[in-house]
Amino acid sequence: MATTADKSAIVEAATPVSPVHSSLDEKPVARRQRLRRIIWDTFDYSAEERWFIFKIDFFILGYVVSQIPSQMICTRVRLSLWCPSWELLWVIVTFASSAVKTPHQLYACRFLVGLAEGTFYPAVHTVLGGWYTKRELAKRACIFFGSAFVGSMFSGYLQAALHSGMNGVAGLSGWRWLFIFDGVITLPMAVWGYLALPDLPSNTRVFWLKPQEKELARERMRKAGKALDEPITLQGVKRVLSGWHFWVYTAYYTFFICSENIGGYMNLWLKSLGRYSVTQINTYPTVTNAVTILTSLVYGWTSDAIQLRSPIVFFSLTVCFFAAMNLAIWDGVPFGLKWASYYLTGFAQGSGPVFLTMVNEVCAGDSLERKIILGSTNSIAYAFNAWIPLISYNTNYAPRFLVGNSVTVGLIVCAASTLMGAVWLERRDKRERVIRHDEEEDSSQRGHLHIV
Repeated sequence: MATTADKSAIVEAATPVSPVHSSLDEKPVARRQRLRRIIWDTFDYSAEERWFIFKIDFFILGYVVSQIPSQMICTRVRLSLWCPSWELLWVIVTFASSAVKTPHQLYACRFLVGLAEGTFYPAVHTVLGGWYTKRELAKRACIFFGSAFVGSMFSGYLQAALHSGMNGVAGLSGWRWLFIFDGVITLPMAVWGYLALPDLPSNTRVFWLKPQEKELARERMRKAGKALDEPITLQGVKRVLSGWHFWVYTAYYTFFICSENIGGYMNLWLKSLGRYSVTQINTYPTVTNAVTILTSLVYGWTSDAIQLRSPIVFFSLTVCFFAAMNLAIWDGVPFGLKWASYYLTGFAQGSGPVFLTMVNEVCAGDSLERKIILGSTNSIAYAFNAWIPLISYNTNYAPRFLVGNSVTVGLIVCAASTLMGAVWLERRDKRERVIRHDEEEDSSQRGHLHIV
């Protein structure tokens, strides 16, 4: 039997975090920003309770620890079996979350949901990179990324509707109904995944592709220089870890993800002004999501059209640097420029899938490296992003956030510097490959002349 204290703790823990379950595609950064908005808009919570809720964010723990092992296992297990199975677990645990009796049960459910969800994002980029060429990949990656923010917006609307319309129905609280609806929405997608997910061209068995279409896909990948699947081995892991791709790309994405937090605090600034309603405070910051969706699509189409990746990412970082500098300076910055700067932070988030497209392409010749790095970038980045904002964006300093905004400026500079290093290293590798190719051709020609 749950005690009154247990019930209170469950409500405190579940109410602000339950929206994360309404869309498997929702990006963790969007989820974390909305999570903060909900928690700090709840006046009943003390500062200690808010801090406690973040400390027990077991979802992020599960999300982080599952990604790299999942990507390794995917080298030996078909994606069309692996991903839908985890999604089914997501559904089961989400249903179970609606019936929890103690806080610890909810924490366990959150960890398992994070564990299941962590397998999804890098796996999808693995599939996209296996089927699409350089002129197609960025657009698809950005469409997928944009759908995450659409899912985030839908999640918020669903939460509001269920809390107002279903609270108390059948004796269940609104947040319990939210878990139930999340499971109902996701169950058909999980089942459909077993039939629809095409694996990779090298091992696809889907019924909706003809044999000649499957062979065409394999031929397209061969022409694009993409290697076939390589099962994970200790030697293969050592090879990946000995190269610069793993370390530099993971470092860049960590700086990048941790710099995205700056856009999530506009609501605290609006609240501090004392001139806006609760509805306005909750609504105006959502424009940043719209900016992210729009810029992501523009980046994807532009990047594929001009066949350039890093300049798009540099542009997005430059815009975000300008916005972060305005918010770090704060005093003397005009009201309108502060407002615009919060919206401009959305320019950076949209470049994430373009960067992952670059990773997909640079690592195309090594399938094991490609899978591991797609997992490591996301996993390690969110491992750091789980605690850095708690320190740098201490709400005692809202809405000024001198430390947080200044740290973000530094993170953007680090991200840009790391990306410059990655571009230089890749160009160096290309030059070395050209030199080796020319030397091999010269050697072959000399051997042919000697035989003649």
